[in-house]
Amino acid sequence: MKAYDIEWETDGADVDLPAEIEIPEGMTDEDEISDYLSNMVGFLHKGFCLTE
Repeated sequence: MKAYDIEWETDGADVDLPAEIEIPEGMTDEDEISDYLSNMVGFLHKGFCLTE
């Protein structure tokens, strides 16, 4: 599974963050995925889409 169209919350910081991130196999809970994305890059997000 892949998260895409991730809208990062950067508070105006000029950072280069990924638009897509591969989600580990077996991770399906959206709250868990949300935490995973934020933990991967160190920034919160405002939303994302998922695809298989």
